[in-house]
Amino acid sequence: TLEHAKLKARLEVLQRNQRHYAGEDLDSLSMKELQNLEHQLDSALKHIRSRKNQLMHESISELQKKDKALQEQNNKLSKQVKEREKE
Repeated sequence: TLEHAKLKARLEVLQRNQRHYAGEDLDSLSMKELQNLEHQLDSALKHIRSRKNQLMHESISELQKKDKALQEQNNKLSKQVKEREKE
């Protein structure tokens, strides 16, 4: 059917694009197509790095909170030990 043929053609385009994004089957691309691909990959890499940095900052913030809580707990326990030593 026509719908099946359209879906099959679309699938082939998507698979070809996926290979291009993976750096495969680049011989058939023109200079302009290679430049467009490079631009798309640069843009994707910027988004990836931005998200990675965001996650790293969130992780650092959480670790700092945990560190502060552990320091407070350590101080509390140290005080308890000193109080018991006085007894």
